[in-house]
Amino acid sequence: MRLSGCSLGCIYCDTGAYLRRTDSCRLETAPGSRRFVEIRNPLSVDLVIECVKLHAAPEVHSVSITGGEPLEQPGFTETLAGELKSLGMTVYLETNGCSFDMFSRIAEHIDIAAIDVKLPGTVRCSAAQCESLVENELACIRLASENGIYTIAKIVVLPETAEHELERICREMPSVDAIVIQPVSGQSVSELKLLALQGIAARHLGADRAMVIPQMHKALGMM
Repeated sequence: MRLSGCSLGCIYCDTGAYLRRTDSCRLETAPGSRRFVEIRNPLSVDLVIECVKLHAAPEVHSVSITGGEPLEQPGFTETLAGELKSLGMTVYLETNGCSFDMFSRIAEHIDIAAIDVKLPGTVRCSAAQCESLVENELACIRLASENGIYTIAKIVVLPETAEHELERICREMPSVDAIVIQPVSGQSVSELKLLALQGIAARHLGADRAMVIPQMHKALGMM
């Protein structure tokens, strides 16, 4: 499920329609059908749970809470994740890690966390703000890892991404279950660059944990 609202303004954002709160949202009537009904916002947690149950099936891996940015709606996200967990569902949080305090509120209800780390030049902010953001992101990763959450660090890279930028992040990175180097969609990042960046991540965090994965929903033409 996708929550709306995000204040970061990443230069490569591909969900610009969800940076602000929306008047309505769409519910797919059956998985993969591409048939939708419009529902008026805001939705209650109870209604969201009922929508999730419509799609629940034995083959469903987890319930993803993404955005926008879920940490910008911490009360709703905390309650929703707790309710999903109480129903025996696996909760997968996708977050930019903008607030360690907000992540701390939610962590006990999360089974899997994919946490972004924003490299310099990818967010429209001052140097001090970008440094604070990275500190929060790394703190969220550390907390997730220490609390037994399956932890994925995701780093979007651009054609101009410098190797030393990733090197610095990887030196400071806590232990993770996986680190994903994600080439930005819509631009060509060379194979040599991706291999070099993957090599840096592998040296610092383990070859079995470092991988390059594109945005698969984009590659497959899915939602």
